[in-house]
Amino acid sequence: MHRIKIRHLETLMVFMKTGSVTEAAEILGTTQPNASKSLKQLEGAIGISLFQRNGGRLQPTPEAEILFAHAARLMEELAFIETLSGDLARLRSGFVQVATLATFGVALLPLVAEAFNTRHPDVAVQIDVVDSDKIHSFVSRGNYDLGLVHHPSQEVDLTARTLRTGSMVCILPAAHPLARRPGIRAADLAGMPLITYPRTLPFGAAIAKTLADEGVQVRNPLSANHSHVVRKLVERGRGLALVDEYSVWDAAAAPGIAVRPFEPRIPVSIGMIVSQRRPLSLAAQAFLTALQDALATPPL
Repeated sequence: MHRIKIRHLETLMVFMKTGSVTEAAEILGTTQPNASKSLKQLEGAIGISLFQRNGGRLQPTPEAEILFAHAARLMEELAFIETLSGDLARLRSGFVQVATLATFGVALLPLVAEAFNTRHPDVAVQIDVVDSDKIHSFVSRGNYDLGLVHHPSQEVDLTARTLRTGSMVCILPAAHPLARRPGIRAADLAGMPLITYPRTLPFGAAIAKTLADEGVQVRNPLSANHSHVVRKLVERGRGLALVDEYSVWDAAAAPGIAVRPFEPRIPVSIGMIVSQRRPLSLAAQAFLTALQDALATPPL
């Protein structure tokens, strides 16, 4: 028996629905002799007779009825695959999973997700805040399309790339006297209530070292290990803070706080990691493009 091809199943479907060589030829867009030839090729391919002539009509055999039921389901699935492939190519379907550090989820990624959803409303996006020591392993195992970290490291099975190197910025209540200045220097913070991070965290250690190097002493009545909490405390007027610029990427839409450049500069990077075993889907590539577009327009 020869292998059955899609065109054989299409021929079967047409003859089953019409029961007529003439009508089948019209639907298949061919002549009656060619339609009859196609039917004989189908029967030759499967090795059994599928139709009997009865009063000028084609009467399907029981075997044809059985094959038709399965062929109908297969053709429906094929039609679904054709539609789905078109939707995937046009980003009318898809799923993007992103693992990120918490600081990128405060302001930057919500803006990116909003822009992406506006362009591609039918593509689902899942953004998960994940511990920094787990992002690399999760992406390597294929649990996520891409991971966002501060310092992407080139590891086995991973491709890493820095997307932007920004800076720590000073955030303060919009009504604070220092908000009138175009920029904030370390000396301006002397004696001020500075909401900061624990020194056991990289941000906290970098801020403490910078202020110590500048000979500046501040008051630290409040601290938190999450940029979102630090930002909320500033919004409530509890003090000033130095945070990474990514956590205030939406500063233009945050009337309660002012964001100012800080000197001396404390660099903060955002990088991505992707699996070398799993190419990025079209949807994930589009999300990465939306992220890069957002990073091209910093808050300051």
